[in-house]
Amino acid sequence: MPSPIIDKFNEFNKSFSRSFHMPGHKSKKEFIPDDLFSFDITEIYGFDNLHNPTGIIEQSEKFCARLFGSDRCFYLVNGSTSGIMAAIASVVNPGDKILVSRNCHKSVYNALVLSHTIPVYAVPEGTFFGTMGVVSPEMVRCALEEHPDIKAAVITSPNYEGLCADVKSIAEILHKKNIPLIVDEAHGAHFAFSDEFPKDALSLGGDIVIQSLHKTLPVLTQCAVLHIKGNIVDVNRVKEAVSMFTTTSPSYIFLAVMDNCQNVLSERSDEIFERYVCNLKNFYEEVSCLKNLKIITKNDIIRCTSSFDFDFGKIILLIDNKNVINVEKSLRKYYNINIEMNGTNHILFMTSVCNVKEDFDALKNAVFDIDSSLSDGFFGGENIFFGAPVVAVPPCGAFYSKKEKVFFEDSMGLVSGEFIIPYPPGIPLVVPGEVITLEIIERVKALKLSGVEMVGCEDFELDTVNVIF
Repeated sequence: MPSPIIDKFNEFNKSFSRSFHMPGHKSKKEFIPDDLFSFDITEIYGFDNLHNPTGIIEQSEKFCARLFGSDRCFYLVNGSTSGIMAAIASVVNPGDKILVSRNCHKSVYNALVLSHTIPVYAVPEGTFFGTMGVVSPEMVRCALEEHPDIKAAVITSPNYEGLCADVKSIAEILHKKNIPLIVDEAHGAHFAFSDEFPKDALSLGGDIVIQSLHKTLPVLTQCAVLHIKGNIVDVNRVKEAVSMFTTTSPSYIFLAVMDNCQNVLSERSDEIFERYVCNLKNFYEEVSCLKNLKIITKNDIIRCTSSFDFDFGKIILLIDNKNVINVEKSLRKYYNINIEMNGTNHILFMTSVCNVKEDFDALKNAVFDIDSSLSDGFFGGENIFFGAPVVAVPPCGAFYSKKEKVFFEDSMGLVSGEFIIPYPPGIPLVVPGEVITLEIIERVKALKLSGVEMVGCEDFELDTVNVIF
């Protein structure tokens, strides 16, 4: 019998390529233990139990908490998704209202369904390159004035493109009312290790902070952590919720890799991040004179969006929307560069401490070559997302409602019974229970033409959609 996954990997591994996508180890073995196969065990004598750690796992989690500056750390082997769902389940009860930044990951909305809670959305403004920005303190303040019975808040910072919210001010607003702040910091696990990056959420007032170590640090995919800081949340309830959303067969390979990562960072982070920051700064300086393309800088972000800060480890290349797909293909075919994602008018390159100088040089040369071959300049992007959605039914109600299939073209004004999610980054364009508008229909058409994949819906081509009647 054929083995299509293995066959594809064999084909892929025969061709050299440079990784500007997740995971953070970039297929380099410098920080990964050699014999991972030997770590694939179960809870045998002496190896502790992730669901009730009292031995080596507890010790490693304590070291990790000290390294990141938290009071308590939980290793997550199901990725940040499980941490986000556990965090929400631990701070709300059925029927409670929870403030949700509308740029949150799909896992947040799934948690709303499972916890039977009611979202109050704070909707970030769009960016000049066509994505959603981050929630502002004023949005949070207004939401609390309108809904004083909000019990918790969850925001994303940084977002997929590296834009950061003013977490400190948001935390201060919430803490005055004793409301816990959950921060999805999946893309910011590296922030604590260099002053050149934005401040990490734990140091800014986040009560529960979830980090995907695998996105920007040298660990395997699915390795993540949940941190607690302060005394607003119930640690025991968080522990119970984490266990609830964690497999009963946790991977010791993941645990070993995370343990190794915290040890490497505790001993060598200064050296590793100095090299990484130097490579990034040199790259940005060298590509500052492009003519038909543009690399977005922190100054661009702060000047043109409501974002508080920017992670310059996320390299965003602006391109005229007529050229974006061809540029992505050229990078892959002619320069052996694999990207994280392409939008309607930009390409995202995700870097990490494991990208070496040769990687940045290769990307720089490719960008200059492509820039010289183009005649069209870059233009601002049309925002993928819109204002506050029309919520006809809360997500939990929508999940249990009866649904019917209709042609997507005919769905305007109907209530969606499923997600419509451009992927990546995984931020829903439509959440179950929201009204489908003409703008949404037109945006989906444009995204499909740009080659953006849709997930969360039964018909991935979105010729049809499930709606609630």
